[in-house]
Amino acid sequence: MKKIDGVIKDWGERTDYGRVKGRKGKNIVGGRYSKPAPAKAPAGRDKLVSTVRKAPEVMVKITTGRKDPNTGKPRPIMTDMRSIKDHLDYISRNGDVELEDENGHIQAGKEDVRTVRNAWADDGSIPYENGKRREAFNIVLSMPPGTDRASVKNAAREFATELFNNHQYVFAAHEDEKHPHVHISVKAADKDGIRLNPRKNDLQRWREIFAEKLREQGIEANATPRKVRGVVKKAEKQAVRHIDQGHVIGSRKSSSRVSASRREAAELEASGERKHVNPAKAKIVEQRKQVQHDFGTVARTLAAGDKDDKTLAVEIVRFVQQMPPVRTRHAEQVEALQRSSVQSGQTIDRTPEKGRGENKDRDR
Repeated sequence: MKKIDGVIKDWGERTDYGRVKGRKGKNIVGGRYSKPAPAKAPAGRDKLVSTVRKAPEVMVKITTGRKDPNTGKPRPIMTDMRSIKDHLDYISRNGDVELEDENGHIQAGKEDVRTVRNAWADDGSIPYENGKRREAFNIVLSMPPGTDRASVKNAAREFATELFNNHQYVFAAHEDEKHPHVHISVKAADKDGIRLNPRKNDLQRWREIFAEKLREQGIEANATPRKVRGVVKKAEKQAVRHIDQGHVIGSRKSSSRVSASRREAAELEASGERKHVNPAKAKIVEQRKQVQHDFGTVARTLAAGDKDDKTLAVEIVRFVQQMPPVRTRHAEQVEALQRSSVQSGQTIDRTPEKGRGENKDRDR
């Protein structure tokens, strides 16, 4: 039993479960640091079981602004009180959806939204307009359709209380989409002037904390890195998805630049003119091999255990067998174009969409 527990613990460490490599964000001003407590991870065996039995995965993201046409980089949002007010109007649906602040007070209606904005502006640290840096963050917490909405809201409340206890913030639970989700808008500078500066590492830790708060509500939730689940493709950015959907229904003249660029690259390869090289492909393949090896080590060890261990070993084998193939969006699009060309007996039309140019964000 001790050997099995040790192997499971090693599995968690080898697969970077709950850890993401990269620079950790620092909440810092004048050399002072703010270090929230780490998430309480479930026991090793519980983590393994949740992963192979595909427990619902939490989603935590920070929304970004539209890309600057000159630099190609996202413009920060909520850089001044005017844009903060606009965003509070959005998440409150112009006062129709309740906002709850850091003190547990409910703000409802347009006048209350204005009150929140004024409270954030009281210290004079945020310009009214033409701000240059991000003064507030919008953090979205969501779960798959069917998850109890009240539990998601309660978990979001506990999440915000733990992470942003020295900040001004409000949150709103939206019920106009199938997946329950909560918007948390938090002032960047806390009451001591220390500013939020989250990085990729922080987002993974936030996922773990949100999953922890959901489990405390009795909701099954997991926060596994994509590679451990065998997921290759990143989720499509919301802005890209909305533009493409608008194109499909006819409300937009063209699809997004990202999608148009991807299609052009796929057409070039499918027609034999130019092969698209994805520099990340080798790394993705190597990661998959390592994940399969690590799961295999755990399964072989469990197979020598008791009845429950043997059952879990079989589940692990099936989980690995059912992992999606290591294929990027580009590869799938090329194959689809080639099949369509064969079935129709026509050559691939490589005419680019009018007004669309190159975009490098297309590899996955």
